[in-house]
Amino acid sequence: MLTLTAEMFEGLTSTITSNLGVLLPVGLTIMGIMIAVSLIPRIIYKFF
Repeated sequence: MLTLTAEMFEGLTSTITSNLGVLLPVGLTIMGIMIAVSLIPRIIYKFF
């Protein structure tokens, strides 16, 4: 049986926290682009 301990996740958590400064802006930018792509056609069709 495999037992998960906090030591097993130390590498993963340190990697995530050290890369958070890069991952967060990139993720927000991608999310913003996806929202804009879905909203812009609706706004254009509303006026025409």
